[in-house]
Amino acid sequence: MEHGFNWFSLVPIPFFHEYPYVPFGIVIFLVLSVMALSVSRKMATPGNYLVPEKTLTLRNTFEMVVEAILGLIHDTMGEHGKYFLPLLGTLAFFIFFSNISGQIPGFVPPTSNLNTTAACALIVFFTTHIYGFKANGMKYLKHFLGPVWWLSPLMLPIEIIGHLARPLSLSMRLFGNIFGDHTVLAVFMLLVPLIVPLPMLLLGIFVAIVQTFVFMLLSMIYIGGAIEHHEEEHH
Repeated sequence: MEHGFNWFSLVPIPFFHEYPYVPFGIVIFLVLSVMALSVSRKMATPGNYLVPEKTLTLRNTFEMVVEAILGLIHDTMGEHGKYFLPLLGTLAFFIFFSNISGQIPGFVPPTSNLNTTAACALIVFFTTHIYGFKANGMKYLKHFLGPVWWLSPLMLPIEIIGHLARPLSLSMRLFGNIFGDHTVLAVFMLLVPLIVPLPMLLLGIFVAIVQTFVFMLLSMIYIGGAIEHHEEEHH
């Protein structure tokens, strides 16, 4: 499959030429790891943990973003949602940085490939049902049978199809938007490389933010719905 120019096309490894989203995904992972280690190391320094920095730095930028994610989790999932901050926060950072990397010439955003977005969606899918069973036990299966027993034969296949469609919807939506945005930007950069691509870059940043937000919001709703059923059963 032809992906056009990217920096890994200069590396004499055929696998990188055929699947450039793999090495770029590794690059995103390494960048986020270095940033996280840098912030955590600075916060671990005596006297720095509770003292806010006076200027905008990597540390307080991360703090603001994490607080915003935590607030969204609390509003969407309730008090118990904070337990999922490590998972949802990691997905948010990885998806956003993957999306935004497509605005850099020579970069292939990992989320422009369905394999990457499907992997993220499947993590959310399995987390939803694992914690649904963990919270409810076998009573979680009642979630698939509807409110009245005589509708169960009709509701069960509908619920199963609906739940199976969730990872498909999550992965296809993210993949389609990022792939389309990256393709349009590449075409404009090729045809008119000076001024015209600038609005497309701004649009690309907007798309990267919105698609990250949509993916995270739907993930919170799915997971929150699984554990909320448990709370309703006990109140």
